[in-house]
Amino acid sequence: MKRILPVVLLIILFAFPISAKADVAPPIFPPGSNLEPNTSNTQVRMEAETVVIEVLKNTSDNDLGKARVSANFRMTNLGSVDENFPVRFPISGGNGFGQYPEIEDLVIRVNGSQVSYRRVDSTDPSSHGSDALTPWAEFDAGFPTGKVTEIQVAYTLQATGYSPFAAYYYILETGAGWKDTIGSADIILRMPYEANNKNVVLDFQIGWAVTTPGGVFKDNEVRWHFENFEPGPDGPVGNMEFAIVSPSVWNVLLIALDDTVRHPKDGEAWGRLGKAYKQLFLLGRGYRTDAGGEELLRLSIDAYEKCLALKPDDAQWHAGFADLLIQHSYWGYWSSGPTSEMYRGFSEINTALTLAPRDEKVLEIASEILWMFPEGMVQVGGGYDFPWLTQTPSPVPPTATITPYYDLQQVAGVYQSAPGILLGDKPVSITLTLDTGHMLSMETKFEGSDPTISSGTWTDNGDDSITLNIQDARRGTLRFVLHMLGNDLQFSEYPAIYGDAGLSFSRLVESTPPPPATNTPVPVQQNPIETTTAVPQAITGPTAAPDSVPSPLFRFCGSAALFPLVLFFLIGLSKRRLTR
Repeated sequence: MKRILPVVLLIILFAFPISAKADVAPPIFPPGSNLEPNTSNTQVRMEAETVVIEVLKNTSDNDLGKARVSANFRMTNLGSVDENFPVRFPISGGNGFGQYPEIEDLVIRVNGSQVSYRRVDSTDPSSHGSDALTPWAEFDAGFPTGKVTEIQVAYTLQATGYSPFAAYYYILETGAGWKDTIGSADIILRMPYEANNKNVVLDFQIGWAVTTPGGVFKDNEVRWHFENFEPGPDGPVGNMEFAIVSPSVWNVLLIALDDTVRHPKDGEAWGRLGKAYKQLFLLGRGYRTDAGGEELLRLSIDAYEKCLALKPDDAQWHAGFADLLIQHSYWGYWSSGPTSEMYRGFSEINTALTLAPRDEKVLEIASEILWMFPEGMVQVGGGYDFPWLTQTPSPVPPTATITPYYDLQQVAGVYQSAPGILLGDKPVSITLTLDTGHMLSMETKFEGSDPTISSGTWTDNGDDSITLNIQDARRGTLRFVLHMLGNDLQFSEYPAIYGDAGLSFSRLVESTPPPPATNTPVPVQQNPIETTTAVPQAITGPTAAPDSVPSPLFRFCGSAALFPLVLFFLIGLSKRRLTR
């Protein structure tokens, strides 16, 4: 039954196409947009606009946050006759639940002087064809021919979404009613701290919010610039969306980070930091796969490792680390099979259970892992057994249908990386050992640090290229493609984490090639237990649940009629977020 439930749930998720990869937020377009002329024929053009969405820092713990929005417009009358007419600005918008929240503290200025406005009902700018009416602010403005009229609008906007993420929107398409195109637009998202791809979510959908692409980070801002465009859903520039981590949650992370700086030997501080990163990486269904998400995963692993180095006998932090590793492994297992990260997660929860077999939090996490991997972890009497931890993987022979290009003795040997290789932004020395059994090991050493060792397999592709598949404890399976030039290895494909300067290795040992690897698992406290089965990178988003042997992934089409069933299963199978 444990295997059937996740399969049924995941089939339903595929049958009902939901693009959101987090707890869904209402499809809200909160009020706030470009000015709209209350006339169908005007010679006034919006020459330029600058919109600043300044996210406020001081919010309560349960508040998604607010932003102060200021929009400055430069309007030019291109005609030969002065124009005077009302200008409108939406002050409310539907939130998807039949409610119409309004903006706060609205101030409008024309040529520097504050003007009064009146409330009028007009079409909801987010309704796209609906007859729904919402309140707008309408004010009178004059546009002398050949002159610039400056209009400023400022207001406070409540964020939407579900913690830990929040979203803001700004509607550009209401500006399509002015003469010609919009000359230029500068849209600025200003955060109350350094803006980066971890607290501003790029290239990934959070609820209904997908941050508009093309933003450039600088200090605490993300900036967009557009020129000579006609805004609208079908134009080159649509409406603006901003998906961020809510300030109340990010402030908790900043406090945890500061604690580790002030108290670098405090294991609890490192554990809290690892948990904070984890909560921004893992989602209700899957995990963040954008660049910021990958960085959050790496930082969370680093923090947990530092925590456990200082508190090796703390069962709860071992269990919290296992929670991160197993949940990340779970969503990709169905297509990619077992990874070194998954084995490491089993080892961490095994350690936690050994240290504290009756701890409630440890048992809670163990129960969830058992639910996800019933074949890899089983209940035996009053405890648990881990059959996957005791399995010894077998070497992978070369594909029988491919004629090897290289002689085994030609390939086997020990190779040293050339100087200048960077891993991330740090210089690194790498020693690569290939044996005649198509097994390999890779020793990675940063200056001043102990080396780490990863294992994997190599394959002769039969076309003068060789593929390496290496199991990395932090990044899963790493794939490399290389060619032999005499006694050197020249890499043509490799992960981006190794920079763009190129990879090359020189042979160190010319004597008898080393014997085949023994496949003995590496102790977990130094390196995870490795699998020698070459597997691709874990996929992202929801996938079918694992069985003892991965099977093809069946995809289904669906309709909104399945929504009640989806909701039933999601509620019934949802799991309480763990404290560590």
